[in-house]
Amino acid sequence: MCTTEFMTFAAAADDFKPLNAELLGLSIDSTFSHIAWLRTIRDRIEYQGLKHIEVTFPVISDLTMEIARAYGMLQPSASTTQAVRAVFLIDPKAVVRAILYYPLSNGRNIDEILRLLIAMQTSDEYKVATPANWQVGDDVIIPPPGSCGAAAERVEKAGTEYRCLDWFLCLKKYPGK
Repeated sequence: MCTTEFMTFAAAADDFKPLNAELLGLSIDSTFSHIAWLRTIRDRIEYQGLKHIEVTFPVISDLTMEIARAYGMLQPSASTTQAVRAVFLIDPKAVVRAILYYPLSNGRNIDEILRLLIAMQTSDEYKVATPANWQVGDDVIIPPPGSCGAAAERVEKAGTEYRCLDWFLCLKKYPGK
């Protein structure tokens, strides 16, 4: 993660806590001492209104890139080690649920990572799917039916509890809080 991403993740740490999500950083940059770098973030860097940001989540120093290689974090086409730009969302059962790779030239979108985490938790809890551009409170997708008969029945019974755009795409109100 680059400096701005560490700052933004650190500033958003309280948004991850109610989702039972823990942040963990990994850095392979051997040019700087990680302790000095994190102190510089806290003491000297100001970015988009963020300043005096204390990075409180653990940061793994992976100077040998052993961890990055073991978890497939190095992009195959990257010619330098600076291209370790992966985000892993891992559930409480230690299952990797999502992997996002960003190019070296573009920063991660922390709001999108939070949105994806909430979407996955919503899907798990309520046995639904989330459509493109879904945000908390938006309608969710009911899983597709398992048979032709169930598909026809579902479309026929659509009404106040859910609506169908077609037999395979039925939406209902967000079931969460």
